[in-house]
Amino acid sequence: MPEELRISIEKKAMRLIDARRKAAKITIDQLANALYPEKPIASGRMMIQRLRLPQGDKVPRKMNLGEFIELSKAVGINPVQALGAVLQEIEETRV
Repeated sequence: MPEELRISIEKKAMRLIDARRKAAKITIDQLANALYPEKPIASGRMMIQRLRLPQGDKVPRKMNLGEFIELSKAVGINPVQALGAVLQEIEETRV
């Protein structure tokens, strides 16, 4: 898969998760605590932030499948439906 397509898919996934998080009134700190309970809040927040935004002139950190599932569940989204919705938005990946 071309790198720009992967980045596009992951950006759309994070936008969907962020929209749902905001609608559910879940703060980034609450999400960080749910995903990374063993880490300090600031570290968890930074891990989520790196999925959302590039560091300097770099691309965002790659999101692994487990993170996508955990993020989706933490904001109340069915991961299967979320992935389907994201893929339907991108012409090259429509199923």
